[in-house]
Amino acid sequence: MSNEPVAWTDGNGHYFDKNSFFPVDDLIPLYTHPAKTLTDEEIVSVWDENCIVLDTDRTIIEFARAILRKAQEK
Repeated sequence: MSNEPVAWTDGNGHYFDKNSFFPVDDLIPLYTHPAKTLTDEEIVSVWDENCIVLDTDRTIIEFARAILRKAQEK
């Protein structure tokens, strides 16, 4: 994986690619990183460990946060 920026932003919603002519010193570099994914089995395991009944918005939020935590562990 390259450690070079893939694009730059001025922080105001304007983006520039490597083919743009701009003063790099005035811009914020943007990088990519590989996606952290979970297998179906890992998702089911997170569900079993964290959720009993999917009956409220709170349960959905708790499940989503548990999934994110598990993916960040990878």
